[in-house]
Amino acid sequence: MNRVHKKQNNGGYALITALIFFLAASMAVIAGISDAVFREVRTVRNESLSKQSYFTAESATEDAIYRIRKGKFIDNSESMILATSTATITISDIDNKTKQITSIADALGIKRSMAIVLKEGMGVSFAYAIQSGIGGIDLGGGSSVIGDIYTTGSIRGCGSCTISGQATAAGKSFIRIDQENGSTSTPAQTIVFGNTNSTQDLAQSFIVSESLSLTKISLYVKKTGNPSNATVRINTDSSGNPSSTVLASGTLSSSLISTSYGWVDITLTSNPALTAGTTYWIVVDGGTNSSNNYTIGANSVYTNGQAKIGRYGSSWSNTTPTGLDAYFRVYIGMNEGGILGEGEYNRLTVGSAYSYRANYVSASGALYCHVGLKNNKECDTSRTDPAVEEYPVPDAITNKLKDEASSSIYNGNYSVGWAGATLGPKKIVGNLSVGGGGILRVSGTIWVTGSVEISGGSTVQPDDNTRSYAIIADGLITLSGGSEILGNSGSHILLFSTNTADPAVSLSGGADDTVVFAPNGGIFISGGAHVKAGSAKHISVDGGSGITYDPEVSSLNFSSDSPDRGFQIKSWKETE
Repeated sequence: MNRVHKKQNNGGYALITALIFFLAASMAVIAGISDAVFREVRTVRNESLSKQSYFTAESATEDAIYRIRKGKFIDNSESMILATSTATITISDIDNKTKQITSIADALGIKRSMAIVLKEGMGVSFAYAIQSGIGGIDLGGGSSVIGDIYTTGSIRGCGSCTISGQATAAGKSFIRIDQENGSTSTPAQTIVFGNTNSTQDLAQSFIVSESLSLTKISLYVKKTGNPSNATVRINTDSSGNPSSTVLASGTLSSSLISTSYGWVDITLTSNPALTAGTTYWIVVDGGTNSSNNYTIGANSVYTNGQAKIGRYGSSWSNTTPTGLDAYFRVYIGMNEGGILGEGEYNRLTVGSAYSYRANYVSASGALYCHVGLKNNKECDTSRTDPAVEEYPVPDAITNKLKDEASSSIYNGNYSVGWAGATLGPKKIVGNLSVGGGGILRVSGTIWVTGSVEISGGSTVQPDDNTRSYAIIADGLITLSGGSEILGNSGSHILLFSTNTADPAVSLSGGADDTVVFAPNGGIFISGGAHVKAGSAKHISVDGGSGITYDPEVSSLNFSSDSPDRGFQIKSWKETE
């Protein structure tokens, strides 16, 4: 019995020992698997932090470049915090015309850095992949933009369209005085209203010069006594008098008016779109009191309207003396749109967004807006409306380029065929065509008073790799049929149309290194065409086309003897 009992005890020990070895082996296997998983997690995490660090370094650099170019204050050392990463930039002078910006970013211990050299000198700067005026930007057909875009109008995009960088629509901020009568001096005449039944109300007609939204009006008035507030309406015209159709309304507040003349702003409840060449009326509708009323400055020099007195909803009469015009200002601008996708299930995809209004937008980064509808996140309202920015090519540079071209004039149409040609500087009083697979080497500014057509598999490229060249057309520019615009580091071709047509520049298939500018008209990019940057009053990208921004085009050097125009990018590289 004792031997049997002893054998059972030994068997238990063996089982426990085996179990221990099994558990030890299992733990070793689990530890090995866990270590591999943790290494992979660390790798993915580090890659993500590395990208974040890079983008922070780049953002800090772009901010510094913007401040230097715009003449804004910036210290020799600045910091920027973005999410969990911090970038520190250092600005140093290489010589009296050259600066170096060094940016080092740290995202939880993962560092990336870059160095940019800015040289003060010649040329123009395209700061965005796309920059448009009040006509806005339309993206369709699966088009894409790699880079930032900006407009003083609206950005309208499809559900399959993407913008990798920041989309900025400054439509809300574009406001200007379109119609104005009077000044701050003592008025030549006056119109009293609100004192009798027959002169209870005032009406002033006007015609705007451009089809935009009415944003605000101002009146040059004073008061007698303490009149009640008056309702201000914007009405359409009916046979030379205000109609009953009200487009917008506001309040003339008596408390804001003194017994001396002054401009008083009227904020409107809505901002209707007005049509150029159409007559509208400002109607001021108040009470009647012989001791408490209003007086508005007047003269007889305004040519786009007239003043009348009477009673709203009843009858209107000419002023006394006849033909007076009230002192007023009409402000118009872009107040509609913003950044708009197609719908809740077809949102426009952006890196980040910055606009007064954003509807149907999917932003991977920040979404700065004040009014939003069915976006992927709530509006961040911490920013004011975007500021209005100028076009990248100022008139002074345009005139300089045209002067260069005018040093040699060719009268008649100029054709480049299969044999190719080297051309420039040259002013062509006629049309320019490049076709038959030929190569046009541009050696100076080409100014064409007619149209430019590049087709038939032809190529346009710089003749000198150290500078860029402009082809300016007063007519239309078209590129099609597999033709290409070629360039290289430090040398690019600018296609520049001064025409007012939409499109003034049309690119279909090819293009490649092109930079396009049409400040008075539109640009249409289709058929798979790709460009480096574009700026116009209106830009439309469709048919799988795209823009891939190259930081080099922020510094296009057109001539060795051009006047200085701020700092341009000489080099841009990652150092770590």
